[in-house]
Amino acid sequence: MDILLLIGIILLLGQTGANLLRRFKIPQVVAYIIMGVLLGRSAFNWIDPTALKSVTSIALGLIGFTIGSQLKIYQLRRMGRSIIWISFLEAFGAFFLVGAAVWMLTGRLFEALIFGALASATAPAATVDVLEEYRCKGVLTTTLLAVVGIDDGIALMIYGFAQPFSKMLYMPEAGITFWQSFLIPLTELGGSIIVGVVLGSAFAWGLKYFRLPGEKLSVTLAVVLVATGVSIQFHFSLILTNMIVGLVVGNLAMNQSRKLGEVVSGFTPPVYILFFALVGARLDISLLPTMGLLGIIYIVARGIGKIGGAWLGARIGGAPPVVRKYLGFGLFSQAGVAIGLAIAASNDFASAGPAGKEFGLLIINTITATTFVAQMVGPSLTRMAVFKAGETNVRK
Repeated sequence: MDILLLIGIILLLGQTGANLLRRFKIPQVVAYIIMGVLLGRSAFNWIDPTALKSVTSIALGLIGFTIGSQLKIYQLRRMGRSIIWISFLEAFGAFFLVGAAVWMLTGRLFEALIFGALASATAPAATVDVLEEYRCKGVLTTTLLAVVGIDDGIALMIYGFAQPFSKMLYMPEAGITFWQSFLIPLTELGGSIIVGVVLGSAFAWGLKYFRLPGEKLSVTLAVVLVATGVSIQFHFSLILTNMIVGLVVGNLAMNQSRKLGEVVSGFTPPVYILFFALVGARLDISLLPTMGLLGIIYIVARGIGKIGGAWLGARIGGAPPVVRKYLGFGLFSQAGVAIGLAIAASNDFASAGPAGKEFGLLIINTITATTFVAQMVGPSLTRMAVFKAGETNVRK
C-alpha cells in the first residue's frame, strides 16, 4: 500500500475511533493503539512499523520536549525532594519486585536482572497524551510529568547496570569488566544532559528572533530533530535529551515558551496518532497466551512496584496526599523504551548460541504481550487518577 494512503487511513480511523470511544469515557490513546493493532500484524498487516520508524523518533522527541517545557524550576524546587524520591522508588520498586519474583519462579538470576530492568521503564507518551486530552493542571499533573520524564533516564541507568551483570553471569567469556558496566550508562545519561543544555540554551537565546507562529513551529521542530538525531547518533536517551531542551527553554524564555507550547500543541495530534498506531501495529495478540505465568507475575509485580514505590516515595518526600494516593496509577503504561530495551537484550543474548536465542525470544514475547496489556489498562488508570484528583478541565 502506498505510504501516503496508509498515513491518511491511519489518521482518519484513529481520530474517528477516538471520538467514538470518548463516549464510553475511554482515553483517545487506547483508540489509536487498537486501530494500530487492527491494521498491524495481528489483523490486516497493512502497517510495517519499520517503514515509519522516523515517526516514532520524532514523536518521542516532541513528547520529551513537551514534558520539559511544562516543568518550571520554581515548581521543581518546591516539590524537588518528593519528585526525586518518587522517581527512584517507583523505578527501583518495579525492578526489585519483578526481579525477585522472576528469580523465585525461574531460579535464574541473569533472567531476573533483565526482566527487572525492563519493568522499571514507564511509557511517557500515553501518560502525556491523557494529560493533554483532559487539559490537566495541578500538583499531581506537574509531579506526574516530572516523574515520567525522569523515569526514562532512570530506567536506562538500571538497564545499563543490569545488562552487563546479567551477561557476565550468562556469558563469562564476554569479558565485560565491572567498571564498564558503570561507565556506559553514566556516559549515555551525561551526554543527554549536556546536549540538552547546549541546544536548549541556544534555542532560548535565539527564540526572540522568531516572532510568527509558523516560524516558532519550524524552529522548534528543527531543534527537536537535531536533539533527536544527535541522541540516536551517539546512543543517548532521545526523550531525556529533548526533555532537558524543553526544560531549559521553558525556564530561560518563560514568556516565549507559553506561546511555543500553543504552537506545538497544534502540530502534535497527527504525530501522536501515527506513533500510537505504530505501537499497536508492533503488538501481536497471538503472543498473549505465550506469556504464561511469567508474564502474569511480571504484570502484577511491576504494578505493585510502581504504585507502592510511588506511594512510599511521596510519603518520604512529603508530597501532598493527592500525589500519594493517585500518582502510582499514572505509571502503569509500558511501550517504546521497554520494547526497545527488550530488542537490545534479545540481540545481546542471541550470540550465545541456541539457548541464548531462546532466551532472547522469551524476552521479546513476554515484553510484547505485557506491553499490550499495559497499554490497554494504563491510560484508563491515568484518567481515573486525574479525575479523582480533580485536576481535569473537561466534563467527566
